[in-house]
Amino acid sequence: MESWSPSGLPNAPQLRWGSHLAHFFEAGGELHDLLVPYFKAGLENNERCLWVTGEAFDADRARSALRAAVPDFDRRERAGQIEIADGDEWYAAGQKIQPQDLVNGLLQREQDAVGLGYAGLRTNGNCAWVTAQQWADFLGYEALVQKAVRGRRMICLCSYCTKQLRNGARQEVMERHDMAVPSPLRPAAAQFGSNVAIITPAESKAAQDAAEIQRLRRELARQKRAFDFAMTASDMGTWRYTLADNVCVYDENAQRLYGLTEARFFHDDEGVKSKFHPDDLELMWARVAKALDPASNGRYDVEYRVRQLDGSWRWLSAWGLVEFEDEGSDRKPVAIAGASRDLTQRKRAEEQQRLLLDELNHRVKNTLATVQAITTQTLRTACDLPSAREAVERRIRSMARAHDLLTSRSWKGANMTDVVARALEAFTPTQVQVSGEAVELSSKHTLALSLALHELATNATKYGALSCPGGSVIVTWTVKDGKLRLNWEERGGPPVAPPSQKGFGTRLLEVLLARDLGGSMKLHYDVAGVRCRVAVAL
Repeated sequence: MESWSPSGLPNAPQLRWGSHLAHFFEAGGELHDLLVPYFKAGLENNERCLWVTGEAFDADRARSALRAAVPDFDRRERAGQIEIADGDEWYAAGQKIQPQDLVNGLLQREQDAVGLGYAGLRTNGNCAWVTAQQWADFLGYEALVQKAVRGRRMICLCSYCTKQLRNGARQEVMERHDMAVPSPLRPAAAQFGSNVAIITPAESKAAQDAAEIQRLRRELARQKRAFDFAMTASDMGTWRYTLADNVCVYDENAQRLYGLTEARFFHDDEGVKSKFHPDDLELMWARVAKALDPASNGRYDVEYRVRQLDGSWRWLSAWGLVEFEDEGSDRKPVAIAGASRDLTQRKRAEEQQRLLLDELNHRVKNTLATVQAITTQTLRTACDLPSAREAVERRIRSMARAHDLLTSRSWKGANMTDVVARALEAFTPTQVQVSGEAVELSSKHTLALSLALHELATNATKYGALSCPGGSVIVTWTVKDGKLRLNWEERGGPPVAPPSQKGFGTRLLEVLLARDLGGSMKLHYDVAGVRCRVAVAL
């Protein structure tokens, strides 16, 4: 927290927290000119204020004067930020003074103010209520206050009317205060004489200089925090490598990136080989040598892997500038200062992208080969071009539906139930009964089984159970011993007889299931309906 607070006073723009000050006045105008700006500054600095008034400037006049200077004074007073009271009532004038009780009450107010979120407590007390009989006890109270305010968020200013002070009383007052604050309109010497410590212009300048230093320190700390936050958020850290001692010093972020437990790292052969990936050392030293060349621009930029504390590798990008000394032929490198950034996620994404492109290339080749085989076989057995075109289009649409299903799952396979539903959705759904357990299929299984189901459904629509309203197809599957067993059974269709020769659909089923899945298929042409048994390893 700040050590200084704005005072509102022309002779002392800043007051240190924990100050106990005296003020000597002759008339109420001096109290007005000093205390109104003093409390205005405290209110605007979010401080809680206590103004105990007295002779020459009572509570009503104080409240009226402060209201004229602070536009929202009434709101602040209702909120309890400032309290204004007459000294006679506040201190129970005429009664015996209890110094420790008064100090305890003052300290409690400071704790309450800080606890409520205020910057601290600012007070003024007009001491005109003190009688000659009370003077000794009051001086004891002031001595306790002088000790109590040290190190606290308090500024206490005590006002004394010079007309009431006997000879020597000013010195007694000053012995129990840090210094005196002069009234704005009267020369300090006229107010205090030569033996009283006052806030001089030089001291005020020193306070301003100290406050400026504090401000600069806060600004520097704020900028450092902002820089640290930015470096942490961007997974970056800074370092400096000096050639004279072969040591690189890393900041906290860089230590985390490099898997280090301390800032200093000695770049000898053993240390470098233990920290940097062997496949990256040649490139790293080549880039270092290039940057250190006195004829170069001194720029260093490289990517490498560094070993972490758990033995894993992290990709980093390191870049920096060489610090040279001297010029011309005497120019020589002395250090490299730079930063490093974590590239692990980017490298993983690049590797994943490469794998995806390879996989996509493989899938496109397979798809084109399948389309080519479908087209060739269809044309070879077709009676005419229109029927061939229709058959090719249907089979390619079946492949497209399977591709859509896989794309929705990022080509990570599909559920068997979804595969069956998608393959048969173009046919009469009311005539198809489906049941089976949940099975996750690979993309290869999804494509092959989709085409196989499409061929079975197409044949059933042309010649079998789906060619008449009373027919039905039952599709069931189970998984046992690592194999998927699919049953296709047609009922209620026209009588079935075995074909005189294998059609393209049958050959396609056999090729797909045997070549792509390493499975088998048994097709039975019973009079009651076609039955197909498929078994493939998962």
